Amino acid sequence: MIAYVKGKLAATGLGWAVVDVNGMGYRLYVPTQPEPVSQGQEIKYFTHMAVREDGITLYGFLQEEELECFLSLLEVAGVGPKVALAVVSCLKPEALKAVIACGDVNQLVKVPGVGKKTAQRILLELKDKLKGPVAVAGTIEVINSPTGSEDEVLLALQTLGYGQNEARDALKKANDKHLGADVASLIKAALKELAPAR
Repeated sequence: MIAYVKGKLAATGLGWAVVDVNGMGYRLYVPTQPEPVSQGQEIKYFTHMAVREDGITLYGFLQEEELECFLSLLEVAGVGPKVALAVVSCLKPEALKAVIACGDVNQLVKVPGVGKKTAQRILLELKDKLKGPVAVAGTIEVINSPTGSEDEVLLALQTLGYGQNEARDALKKANDKHLGADVASLIKAALKELAPAR
């Protein structure tokens, strides 16, 4: 396993880079964002090596946190390296964690190759793995989520196809009527609140 590649940036393009390490050029697939260094300068990429029947592919990231997000995304059912790389390209680690923390499907579906179902799976499967700030009104603000159980209820409702706002309204009503209820009970109560709307 290659943990990182360090050398001179020999060439770069949209989504790829070649690093010259002592005369050997390593081609890596990288996030499609401007490089902070120019050709010929020293650079270090933290890497993930994917071995498949048709070849070996290296993915490179300038930050370890980007690599961690990429690897976490690969664990989500239906998310391959291409989609995971697209997500990391569009959302920096802190932004991705904020999107996951607030269950923002709309931000994820803006990423090329990510549909609504894939976005919902990412939110559901990574909510406990990638924890971070919650995005509020288009900004990222570090706040403490009220309770983990409320997050679970919201994600469950959104996975069932309800919008974020209607899910929050239903959860609030369910909470008012069933204070201190467990997750399963809150989901049932919230679904009852939503039933007339459907």
